[in-house]
Parts: sequence; C-alpha cells; structure tokens
Amino acid sequence: MENKPYHHGNLKVALIEAGIETINKYGEAGLSLRKVAAKCNVSPAAPYAHFENKEELIHAMQEHVTAQFMQILEASVQNEKKGSPEAILKMGEAYIRFFMEHPHYFRFLFFTPYLKIHLSLTDEENIYPPYRLFRTYAIAFLEKSNHSDDVILRQIVNMWATVQGIALIATQENVTYDGDWKTDLFKILSNC
Repeated sequence: MENKPYHHGNLKVALIEAGIETINKYGEAGLSLRKVAAKCNVSPAAPYAHFENKEELIHAMQEHVTAQFMQILEASVQNEKKGSPEAILKMGEAYIRFFMEHPHYFRFLFFTPYLKIHLSLTDEENIYPPYRLFRTYAIAFLEKSNHSDDVILRQIVNMWATVQGIALIATQENVTYDGDWKTDLFKILSNC
C-alpha cells in the first residue's frame, strides 16, 4: 500500500481551531473530541493522536491563542524602550488589533471560564504571560511617578481595562463605529 502524505495539513492546529469555534458557539457542553473530528472531516479516533481528552484539547486551545497573542505583543515593543509611553501605547494597539483580527479568540479567552488572570504587581503561580509582559512595561513606565505600589496597581488595572474595553467594543458584531478603527486606535489610546 502506498503511503500518502496526510491530506489535512496540520491536524493538531485544525482540531484546536475547530475546538475554539465549537466552544464559542455551543459552550463546553457542546465540545467533544468526536465533534471536533467531524468538523475537521477526520475519523473520531484521529484527535486522540494529539489529545488524551477534552480537557487536554481545551488546554491546547489556550496555549495556541496565548502563543500567537504573545508574538504580536512582543513584536509591538521590540524596538521600544521599557518605560516609554510609546511602548505602552503600541502594546495596547497591538492587543486590540490582534483581537479585531481574531474576535473568536477574544470570545474564547474572555467569555469562558478557562483563563485566569491575577492582576498583581508580583509574579503569582501561572501568571498569564500577556499580562506579565504588559505589567513589566507598565511598571517601568509608572515607577517614574514615584507612586505607591497600590496606586501603580490601580493604574495598571485602569490601562488593562481601557484596552480590554476597546477590544470588546471593536470585536462586537452589533457595535458600529463611524470612525476607522485601524487609523484611530493609536489616537484613542493616546487620549486615555
């Protein structure tokens, strides 16, 4: 029998993306490895080559989105100095643009109970990597103000909430904006 290359390409990524789509549409109760396999047009056994169970698939889905998100955030500040206001603004803009381009990722991360983010100035166990990166740049910027840690934490929460809120608005299908998100994001963030 002739060995043919697998026709699907990267099955693991296809299963992850199908899982994100399924969980966004039907919730965790509607997610199963069998349903994800059917969505990818593969046998019900195929997902088990990559995931032991549904929980392992959900974890892989989180890692998949987080890895892409981190790449975008890190690239946004690659040429910026820690502590500069430009770095904070560029990271905020990259954050929003990422989710505008991938609104299904936003819904998966923030509308489901899987992601836990601890807003803190210290490294807690399993701190969410995008928050850790943002916090590093935000602390470098805010430390110049000689505020107490409590004030700095509240300012970080305010910055995070601003970007998170804009991302939420910009990714909602039922919200329209008379301006142009692509050209206005930096200006909007600069005024916050």
